[in-house]
Amino acid sequence: MNGKFISVATVGLVLFALSVANGATTLMEIGRSPFHQPPLTTIESLVDMVRVKETDIRKGFEVAGRPELAEPFISQLPTADIEAGEFAKGTSFEWMFFKKKGKGQVRVARDVTWGNEKPFPGFKLAVDSEGQRYTFVIPLGCGNIALMDVAPVPVPAAAPVAAKNQPPVCTATVSPAAGYCGDKAVIDATGSTDSDGTVVAMSVVVTDAEGKVVSESAGDASTLVSEIAIPCGTNMVTVTVIDDDGEKSTSPECTTEVRGEQRARFLADAGYYHMPDPGHYLFGRVGLEYKLTDNWALLGLVGYAEQFDGIDGDSAFLIDFMGEYSFSRYFVDFGVGGWFSQGDDDLDTEDTQIDFIVGAGARLFGEPDAFNTSIFVEVRAAADEFDDFIDYGRFGAGLRFRF
Repeated sequence: MNGKFISVATVGLVLFALSVANGATTLMEIGRSPFHQPPLTTIESLVDMVRVKETDIRKGFEVAGRPELAEPFISQLPTADIEAGEFAKGTSFEWMFFKKKGKGQVRVARDVTWGNEKPFPGFKLAVDSEGQRYTFVIPLGCGNIALMDVAPVPVPAAAPVAAKNQPPVCTATVSPAAGYCGDKAVIDATGSTDSDGTVVAMSVVVTDAEGKVVSESAGDASTLVSEIAIPCGTNMVTVTVIDDDGEKSTSPECTTEVRGEQRARFLADAGYYHMPDPGHYLFGRVGLEYKLTDNWALLGLVGYAEQFDGIDGDSAFLIDFMGEYSFSRYFVDFGVGGWFSQGDDDLDTEDTQIDFIVGAGARLFGEPDAFNTSIFVEVRAAADEFDDFIDYGRFGAGLRFRF
């Protein structure tokens, strides 16, 4: 035990009994000016040293004029192939950094040569950076880091390339890429090719915005055509083609975004009716819109019109059914509605009646398939009041909210 201790202590006694001439350094002893104490004994102790002294190590590389090597050295050391060995007399280093008597700032000795007849033990490792391989040596007795050699990173010999199957090239279209939830979209991968064989099958995977699989299907192997039901919201359709050797392939051309819109959505109206007779009403309605096509929809609304001023008329419940034609941001409504009043049935201004309704409006803000707000005007009158339309018709305006 004492013999081993004396041996390590001799090799790791003190660092840098140096003779310096013309900038060259002949190193005779290890341990007089150590970068780290106690002496290193295992690879784990080396890793710990680098972790604990990271700031000093970065400073050392900076003083050595190679600050760009600090990060590769620190990051690669834990997984590097570290060898333990002995370094004989005449072993030279481009530079070595140390601390004078183990204290103070990091210093660098350049053109260092080991001059003792007795080899010193140390660790050796290689660090790669920007195409160069840097070989470092760290003596066990002091932890000083020395650059021993710089050479290009060896280029591995190219292995013989065996002829192998080439993957197919995937090309696919999705039509339509936007529609109503549940509508059919056709996936056509007939444009896919295989340079050394044949495309024999395809698969279709639909994923949502979070990457979860919504549906999977296999297309017709003979035609490379498939159908999917467009799911609601925004989803991604990914097509994969398979060649006669089982090689699979997809591509950006085989990944398409599809959007599905709900046919039914909630509506809410708030507005004002004016009857010239006169009468003034505030009204509100709620209901559903059901899209038949991109331009045509059916509206069903129920609500209440509260008369707040005027000498004629009375408050009423509303049940309205309308068709709507929309184009760009504009729309036209027409239909029939029930005006259910508790007023005097003998008075045309107060009785319950079936109205004809026409209106028009424009979307103020929001997208068609998202929440939006529109302004509209509307006229309603019963068939038996057309002769007195100017007096008994109700002329309105309001805001329509689509959810």
